[in-house]
Amino acid sequence: MQEFIFENQSLNGNVKSMHKLTKKLDEILEEAGFTDINSKTPKEYYYTFSVDKKNSKDVKSYINDFTTTSLANQVFVSKTKVADRMNLFGQNVSATEIDDVDGFLKLHPNYTLINNLPVTIAAINDDKIEEWLENILDKNKDNLISNTYLYNELAMVLQIWAVEHNMDPNKLVKKLYNAVKYNTLRKQIVAEKVYNDPRSLLVDNQLMVLNDHHIYTAEPTIVNGLIDQFLPNSKFDNIMNARKNVHAQLMDSKFENDKLDDGFKSPNQSIIIQSDGNIQIASPLVGKMENFVNVDYIDIDKDSKLKASDEYKQVIQFLTHISGGKLVQLLYMLGFIPLQNTGIMAKVRRFFILLGVPGAGKTVLASLLEKIFNNNESNSSCILTSESNVNKALTDPNLIDANDTKKGQLTLWFDDFQTDSQNNAISSKTGTAINGIISGKTMSGAAKFQQYHDVKLPSLIVIATNALPQIRQVGTADRMFVFNCNTKLYDEVDIPNDDAAAWINNPKVQKVMFSLIIKYASKLVTMSKQDLGLIFSQENSAQSSLSNINSSLLEFLEAQHITCSYDLIGMGTSDLFETYKNHTHMVTASYRTFKDQIKSLGLKFQRKHFQENYYSNVIVSGNKTLDNGKMKDMLTKYSVLPDKLFNYETTDDTYTLQHWHENFAIYREECGKDKKTSKLFIPFNFND
Repeated sequence: MQEFIFENQSLNGNVKSMHKLTKKLDEILEEAGFTDINSKTPKEYYYTFSVDKKNSKDVKSYINDFTTTSLANQVFVSKTKVADRMNLFGQNVSATEIDDVDGFLKLHPNYTLINNLPVTIAAINDDKIEEWLENILDKNKDNLISNTYLYNELAMVLQIWAVEHNMDPNKLVKKLYNAVKYNTLRKQIVAEKVYNDPRSLLVDNQLMVLNDHHIYTAEPTIVNGLIDQFLPNSKFDNIMNARKNVHAQLMDSKFENDKLDDGFKSPNQSIIIQSDGNIQIASPLVGKMENFVNVDYIDIDKDSKLKASDEYKQVIQFLTHISGGKLVQLLYMLGFIPLQNTGIMAKVRRFFILLGVPGAGKTVLASLLEKIFNNNESNSSCILTSESNVNKALTDPNLIDANDTKKGQLTLWFDDFQTDSQNNAISSKTGTAINGIISGKTMSGAAKFQQYHDVKLPSLIVIATNALPQIRQVGTADRMFVFNCNTKLYDEVDIPNDDAAAWINNPKVQKVMFSLIIKYASKLVTMSKQDLGLIFSQENSAQSSLSNINSSLLEFLEAQHITCSYDLIGMGTSDLFETYKNHTHMVTASYRTFKDQIKSLGLKFQRKHFQENYYSNVIVSGNKTLDNGKMKDMLTKYSVLPDKLFNYETTDDTYTLQHWHENFAIYREECGKDKKTSKLFIPFNFND
């Protein structure tokens, strides 16, 4: 019902007519078991009470007289059935139910209808009067503040009890007086009203409130804004104390804790990755998800236009570059972002180093993720940590609290962590914290209103740096996975106009990136611990020696009818590398090593300006006549460019790599006499 009520909001563009609203509510109530109009309102029961003096002979007469007087000439309303009982004074109290209360009151005009049960009929356990009083205070918060008669009756009961049990009556009555006088009851009422408000949720004893995006958040300004709606007008200091009191009251075990669902919401859809890897798309109001994204998810594999777009190719080229050729590993790493509460990082037991020269594009990647996941109305980032120094962020209690997942934090991404001094090395204490975080352990954090409480931090830790950090703990160093990019962004990636800021702001680029992240996240949830270990094994890290790809490269060249180095001239290296990986199924192959193998053939890489476009890492020989001439021939005959390498359909034929052998005889005649280029025409020996 709560979800349905929320649907009737302008936020969702779905304001219902009153007729439709009423009809739908009736259906919901009927499904819940409320079948008639009377059952939709709580039933009330009406009673008169009297003391059975014959069976209360051991009770002093003045107590019998007091109880008789307090119950006389009154009809009490109850929300539940009431039976005969023995009260706290040991009196037998008889309960008489009245079926027709209106008729009874007409016959007995001297009777008054009272909207609560009397205190004098309450029972007690083991003569624990203080526990009894706390229970009465809890059940009668509203009435005790506004109902003077009820307050006086309870005060009299406490005095009688104290006298009969040789206690100081002032002690009990003072406790009642303080509860009303100093507003502790009223503060408890505020906590309950906040807890019962449909906009609030208590998660791990932390109050969360719906924000403007209809997402639950622990952001202090949003949470305190709801609390303030229930506070009386008062001075600033009193409001601060009242807020603190509400947070403290909610720690009581009587308030049940709820759980947030895993998933993301955009303005038009919610995205949930199910345990079987299926991606479920539903309306924005399904579940209680905590995260908001600025783009919608679409299935790239089913959207041929998006997959064939320039933006898709640019994103793949950029990720290949920044990962140092480990595109698959980087995509899986980004796939951990939507899986923070699944415990999957505890299987992987890795944190990540994004190592790169200045200008490699490390900050560009973080900024693109921020564009996708950040709440534009908030100054805080759910991707980047507020403190770039790992040691401070993971040891300072206030900084730990700032990165709580319940506040929307998705990663612990440390941008521009410098390691040019011993002070910035990752300390042993920080190493211990990293080991715990990636294993799913909570940490102790501190914040306003909630000093030293358990905090769940994002399990995905990424440290972007220009130099490999010094790690003083062996166990932490063993869990490090390194991506190494040693070239600058614009040397390898064809970003339009070399304008990274404009590229990041392109909604299509953001949609491609988010859809790739969700796609790889869905793959991760079904993978075994062993498979995850293979992807992020030390052998795949830039810290370890990479697999030698000589034999697989020759196999690939032979299969694609590439007979000599000449055939590779004019091709884009990154696209050739992807074609190679798809053919050999070597997901662990390194782009960097692949380039080294191409260089060993006597070839070079250049950024070529061709047909009014720039192409990075085009394979060339250094002979401009040969390089430019062959590229023009391939464009004229097959309409192929450096970034169109495999299964490129033309109107006449299906283009394959073997076409790059075209005009071999002509260019061998023209350039084969040059000692520098003559080797390009020597056939590969595939028999060795």
